[in-house]
This record gives sequence, C-alpha cells and structure tokens, in this order.
Amino acid sequence: RRRARPRGQNGDSSPGAGLWCWWRPLAGRMEALLRRELGTSVLRPAGHSGGGCISHGESFHTDQGRVYVKRNSRAEARRMFDGEMASLTALLQTETVKVPKPIKVIDLPEGGAMLVMEHLDMRSLNRHSEKLGTQLADLHLHNQKLGEKLKKDASTIGKMYSLL
Repeated sequence: RRRARPRGQNGDSSPGAGLWCWWRPLAGRMEALLRRELGTSVLRPAGHSGGGCISHGESFHTDQGRVYVKRNSRAEARRMFDGEMASLTALLQTETVKVPKPIKVIDLPEGGAMLVMEHLDMRSLNRHSEKLGTQLADLHLHNQKLGEKLKKDASTIGKMYSLL
C-alpha cells in the first residue's frame, strides 16, 4: 500500500510541500533575507528537512551548493546558534570527525535567528558507523592531548613565577 504524499498549506502535493511548512508563512521575507545574507541568486528547497522540539531545519540549493538552515524563533536563539557555530568550528579544527561547516548566524527581523551550515547527506549512516566510532575516539584522544598540553603549560608558567 502506498503512503499519501504530505500536503502543503495550500493543498499542493509538490515534492517537499509538507516538509517545509515552517518556511511558508515567512517565505517571501525569509527568502529575501537568506539570499541577501548568503549573496546568492539561487535559493530553492532541496527536499531535506528535519526538526525537533527546539529548532526546525531545511536544506536549500544555492549558487555555492547545498546548505542546511536551522531556524528558531525564541529570544535566546542567537546565543544558542552562536554557541553551536563555535562548537562546530572547534570540532572542524580537530580534523578528527566530519561535521557540517558553519557558514553564518542570521538574526530574524521578527525575533529569533537562523544558523546556516554546510549540508551533509545523513542518509545511510549505518554503513559508516565504524568510521564514526574511530573518529570519535580520535576526537577524545585529541582532547586528552590538548588537556595534557594545557596542564603542562600551566605548570611551566607556575614554575617561572616561583623562580622570580
């Protein structure tokens, strides 16, 4: 038995019509804002969406490739997305695990914010679970080595002050 396609707010059944309903009420303003902030003339839904109880997201095709846009309308969204952007940047710098490259945090005129990042294809992850496990172990090892270096540097500075 075939499943019925999700329907959009206007009853259309175009691909992805029901998937990006968070976008539709703000489509014109949001599209213009994203185009301007990303410097792109192309901005069309890629059909990949997701969301939880905190934020909603959607992938888009742009001049520079696909991006994933997370949106949250809460007042603290900017701070949350700034933190997420910093965390993703820190993870990228370890070169141990594949995470999406953060692009930009954008304030929404009606309140809240959006985080724009590289789109990663998350389908069929089970075949990569061993690699992910290895990468996470490498990340923990990286953090352990960093912690040891910081501890050593801190004790070296302390010794310098005790000599003065």
